[in-house]
Amino acid sequence: MITISTSGRNAVLCVLLFLAFHTLHAHKKSPPLNVPKVSRLGVYQGYTTKDYQGYDYFSKYIPMRDSVMLAADIYLPKKLEKGKKVPTLLYLTRYVRSIRAKFPLSLVKDPVFGVVKESEIEFFTSFGYACVVVDVRGTGASQGERKMEFSPEEIADGNDVVNWIVEQAWSDKSVGSTGVSYLGTTAEMLLVNQNPHVKACIPRSSIFDLYGTVLFPGGVCQGPFVEVWGQTTQSLDNNDFDIFGKKSRLVKGIHFVQHDRRRLMLKEAIATHQNNFNVSGSLEFVTCRNDSLEGLGACCESFSVHSFRNAIQQSKTPIYRIGGWYDGALSKSCFDGYLNTSNTVKVLVGPWDHGARNNVSPFATAKQVDFEIYTEMLRFFDFHLKGIDNGIQNEPVFSYYKVGEESFSTSNKWPSEQAKMQHYFFSGDKHLQLEATKVKTSELSYTIDYTATSGNTSRWNSVTPLSMNGPTNYANRAEECKKLLSFDAEPTAIPFEISGYPVVNMSIAFDSADGAVFCYLEDVAPDGSVTYITEGMFNPRFRKIAEKPVYQTVYPQHSFKSEDQQAIIPFQFMDVSFDLLPIAYLMKKGHKLRISIAGADEGHFDFPEHQPTTLQVSCSTVNPSFVELPIIQH
Repeated sequence: MITISTSGRNAVLCVLLFLAFHTLHAHKKSPPLNVPKVSRLGVYQGYTTKDYQGYDYFSKYIPMRDSVMLAADIYLPKKLEKGKKVPTLLYLTRYVRSIRAKFPLSLVKDPVFGVVKESEIEFFTSFGYACVVVDVRGTGASQGERKMEFSPEEIADGNDVVNWIVEQAWSDKSVGSTGVSYLGTTAEMLLVNQNPHVKACIPRSSIFDLYGTVLFPGGVCQGPFVEVWGQTTQSLDNNDFDIFGKKSRLVKGIHFVQHDRRRLMLKEAIATHQNNFNVSGSLEFVTCRNDSLEGLGACCESFSVHSFRNAIQQSKTPIYRIGGWYDGALSKSCFDGYLNTSNTVKVLVGPWDHGARNNVSPFATAKQVDFEIYTEMLRFFDFHLKGIDNGIQNEPVFSYYKVGEESFSTSNKWPSEQAKMQHYFFSGDKHLQLEATKVKTSELSYTIDYTATSGNTSRWNSVTPLSMNGPTNYANRAEECKKLLSFDAEPTAIPFEISGYPVVNMSIAFDSADGAVFCYLEDVAPDGSVTYITEGMFNPRFRKIAEKPVYQTVYPQHSFKSEDQQAIIPFQFMDVSFDLLPIAYLMKKGHKLRISIAGADEGHFDFPEHQPTTLQVSCSTVNPSFVELPIIQH
């Protein structure tokens, strides 16, 4: 007999009440019954009520072609009628499908959901979908080793999983893929197999170009993120949840598959995972797009979605890309993915950070995301998996949020044909001039401040929860701008919209054979407060414009390949041209545009090996430095 003290009973009771509250709270957030579903892009006419209330759960091992077994959690609509067949949504995760809580929490919740939220599973099962969440090869409770992330074996495994799904008694043989971040990327990689049963794909916050949007945006290493990513994957592979801080005290570990009661297969799998690919360690000697990763003999291109774009197109599976303006550099994935895959039929970009955790618009009254993303996804899956004519196929391709105007716009082309490129020239008096002839010629010298940062709640912190310091937020940048070299335009006489990719063209020099340049586009209000609009960064070693682009873009593209590097000669000016991250932003009357230049972003990007102390910017009428802005006049 186990005796629990009064204080112990109180502690257990508090824990149980805490879990009960949060369970109820999670249910409260679910869309209510018996009301029209609105996605903020229009009322959805497909349903007014849910078909089911919640889900039934079980877990299985799914055999692969080489006998490796993958662990899967299966969620069916609750009390699904015998003989009833439903479409399936597939999630392929590298970050553990489910977790086992310690006693007594396990009495309340077993298993605990992993990276896929319970609210998402409950939503889709309630509307008549099965959901299958799989630990990809070499992760969680699945067998096998990981030779690399997004490996050919992992892609092929997705095909085996789909073939298993369509043979199940509850499957109507239609499958959709989705997920956020890594899962959004595996959702798209699934299409490489061209399995005819995969009839819709919604990648969210996904990675189209692993090198260019995650590892080395603009050729500058996002070292702090890579380190956290590596620590996260290694810890999970070791069944070690200590990286999650205090929450880890409640966790027993990776959840076993139901028939593996003695945990023998789980223990064997975790032991095998010790030999997995090391994400951060393998990048130690990587600088260029085509540099081989340590111990792998392959470069980043070997496991990047854009390298598989032809096979993805040939699948003809309709793709709906969803992202946020403030989602690291991944907002580019939405637009570059669209340009390079003819089967991308819809794109949605909101005022969100990674995974749409927060509304990051500086003009939002609250950080909570009030857009019904699940409902928008339901509309797409219902049309392509259930054949419900809900009108989504007749809507414009692009839906994007205008920051400042605080509303969504739609179009069939982005950037809009209405946008015209306007030049703002850098002048030696630190002004932005609309005419090159008004530029004051000068070579401005900026002493690089290595404490300059975009802040610990910036877009770069949102890419992994372990780097987050509260909700993503850009505070008044007036003080931070004092550390930077800034150029201001005249106050705007007429409001206008910046909608597309700003492009910076500069003549710059460093006092070292190394360096990086960071450029911030900002909005200066009449009261002097400074609002972040967007940014870009660039390693001038890669300044050569690509003769044969790696993939199609609407901005100047650099190959970032080793053979295209050009030396940085101290004190010698060089012309660089690079894009800032895409945005749609309304400049109000009386506000001023500002371009701020830095040589570092502490806490987000690695410093150059040979740190320069000064960055020079040439302002000239002969070879001007300027920013091109895609502007729509209001």
